[in-house]
Formats: sequence, C-alpha cells, structure tokens
Amino acid sequence: MDDQQESQGSLVRGLFRLFLNCLTLVLLLATVSVACAYSLVFINPYVGFNRYPPPTLPPTLGPPTATPTPENYLPTVWTPTSTPTPTETLTLTPVPTDTPTPTVAPTNSTPTATPTGAPFAIQTDSPTYLKNTGGFVNDQECKWMGVGGQVFDLSGNPIKLQAVHLEGQIGGLPVSIDSLTGSASKIGEAGYLFNLSDHPIASTATLSLQLRDTAGLPLSEKYPITTYESCDRNLLVVNWRQVR
Repeated sequence: MDDQQESQGSLVRGLFRLFLNCLTLVLLLATVSVACAYSLVFINPYVGFNRYPPPTLPPTLGPPTATPTPENYLPTVWTPTSTPTPTETLTLTPVPTDTPTPTVAPTNSTPTATPTGAPFAIQTDSPTYLKNTGGFVNDQECKWMGVGGQVFDLSGNPIKLQAVHLEGQIGGLPVSIDSLTGSASKIGEAGYLFNLSDHPIASTATLSLQLRDTAGLPLSEKYPITTYESCDRNLLVVNWRQVR
C-alpha cells in the first residue's frame, strides 16, 4: 500500500514538473515572439499588425540635379547693338629740329569785356594753340593734349595759387578737374596746366574754363574752349587778366 502511494506521488510530481516545463517553454516562446514583433515594428512601423502606425508623409521630390547654366557666352547668333564710328586717323607731324621753344608770357593786351562785372576775364590774345614740342610742358610730344596758361593781376603781375576749374566732356568722358596757378612753372610763374588726353581729340565747346575762389565761387565767366585733332595744336593756352 505504501509503495502504491509513493508511486502515485512520484507520478504527480513528474506531471507537475512537466507542466512547469511546458509553461516555461510557452513563456519563453511568448517572450521571443514579442521581441520579434517589436523588432519588426521598429524596422517597419507600417507593418500590418501595428495598430498605431505613424502618419503617412507626403511624397518628396529628390534633390535637384545640378544643371550648368552658361552665363558669359554669346548667343548662337549675335547681333551687335551698336557699331562704333571710326575716328579719323591721327597723322603725326615730324618735329623739325630747328623749331624754337614756345614761350607763354604776359601781354599788355586789353582784356575781354565783362558785362556781368566778374573780376577776371580772358586776355584778348587768348586762346592760342601751340605744338607740344621740345619738352615745353612735357616730353610726350603728340602723345598728349592739354590746356594751360597763366593769370595776371591789374598791373600784369602773375597771380599764384589762383584756382582754375575745367569741366565738361571730351571724347565722350566727363571732365571736372581743378588746377592752381604756379603749379606749372614751365608755362610761367603763374602757370597752370590740365592734362586732357594721351592724343589730340577734336571738340567744340564741350569743355569750359572758369576762375574760382577758395569757396568754389566764380571769379569769371565760363569760357568754352575748342580742341583739335592735330599734333600742331595739342596745347591750348588760355591766359587771364584781372579787370577790376
């Protein structure tokens, strides 16, 4: 009887251990399944068994493909917008070896009338046109064009540090420059000089000269000047005289 009870007890304990082993196996499989499910959701949140998928994003365009755009190329058929007008051919005149050096000296000529009462006017013998030769104002010969002269007081004495203003346009370029008398000693004691170009250019009244005080106020009328495309007249001399 005792043996039978012990056998039944052993059977019950074996069945209980088997139940526990089966339960452990089921829990292990459930754990592995849950882990696999989470992994799939992590990899692909839109998997079918995910009850809370993220919202679907609208489709996006891919990155733009860089397309080289030429910027500084002419079109296939290029039509010029304007045709430059050819200028006259500059003819150089040989400098004679025996040409005397020109001089610009004060004269006693009667000054030009000044109806507005300006204190200065150009002298009646101005302007004069000279050939820049023999290093008179520089050694550029015909590769230069300029305007110069002197300013004298009522007694004909040279006036230094008097402002002379030149404005207008030459060769299509604007000009607005100043010079002081006494700064161009080769022309004279009260000499002034403007460098206009590296070659003679013809112009008619597109430039004007005027004497001004230190505040920029006019001391004379504006005097329009004419230039020539000639090596024999590439230095324009304009002298001024005080009239009152």
